[in-house]
Amino acid sequence: MDSPEATSALRAGTYDDVSTALALYGDHELAELVAGATPLGRGIGGRSALLDVDGTPVFVKRVPLTERESLPENVRSTANLFGLPMFCQYGIGGPGFGAWRELAVHTMTTNWALSGRFEGFPLMYHWRVLPDEVQPLPEELAEVDGVVAYWDGSSQVRDRIEALRDATASVALFLEYFPHNVHDWLGARVRDDEQALSLVTRELDAGVSFMNAGGLLHFDAHFENILTDGHRLYFADYGLALSSRFRLSGEEREFFDRHASYDRVYTVTYLVNWLAAALYGYGRDERQAFVRACAEGERPRGVPPAAAALLTRHAPLAATMGDFNRRLRGESRRTPFPGDELRRFGQSSSTVFA
Repeated sequence: MDSPEATSALRAGTYDDVSTALALYGDHELAELVAGATPLGRGIGGRSALLDVDGTPVFVKRVPLTERESLPENVRSTANLFGLPMFCQYGIGGPGFGAWRELAVHTMTTNWALSGRFEGFPLMYHWRVLPDEVQPLPEELAEVDGVVAYWDGSSQVRDRIEALRDATASVALFLEYFPHNVHDWLGARVRDDEQALSLVTRELDAGVSFMNAGGLLHFDAHFENILTDGHRLYFADYGLALSSRFRLSGEEREFFDRHASYDRVYTVTYLVNWLAAALYGYGRDERQAFVRACAEGERPRGVPPAAAALLTRHAPLAATMGDFNRRLRGESRRTPFPGDELRRFGQSSSTVFA
């Protein structure tokens, strides 16, 4: 395995080469290059593809750019340009807060990685606004009236979805490519390699702690949004990320402060539920019952000791957070985040898995 210093130097060298190559393309040439990339998928956050740039694989994400975001006074703005309600921050199928915020976070994290402050982010080699064909809404947003009703009848949500439906441009993000996400990588190792689980918990702790100390809340750090090369984790996909350095309203600043521990409790809860599914094959209802039983003192059986210890220690927090998520999804989008209750589990500290 290469030393951390050698890996950092290799990443920086690749960044120089690829960013320069992409910067030298005109808009028409770059659009043609992107059009020929291998499609990977599409969803609420946009479409993705894999591109080859002089032998280097590059992950391309095209984030829809709406007419409102394209107005001269709004270009590069990190404000909540559609006035979306704050409960859209939770990763339960909302329409996202815009391309400029996502771009700003990629700029922030790339600078952190290149400066050596924290390397656990994919590098953004380049970005460009490119014309685009009008795209059908993703399945999650396609039934507009039903989606708006779910989001408490918000007219701002309707405006955002309709603007996405009519978008004729996108912000193309050209990102460092990692072939594995944590869901797949850990899933192949969790039963037989306790070092893999140790790596994930250690890197989750380091990444969340660094982001939060830098005034950044990810808000969607599930295992398909975290990449790995087998040596460290890379936090990706910033469609819901919220920074204290954004242009925030008073309501948004208050929301940010109340959710200072959100990434910490989210990642702990996600790992507990992920282990229950990966090790026992539990579906949603069985998983909820299992986590609740562990929270009440039942010992996990038939799983590796490190996984059992994590389940035992963090099941009470995961059960509390699970109750919040169920109410948020199934009862009311205005369900209050149980910050005071979660503080009982020690998650007001800067350490995730302490």
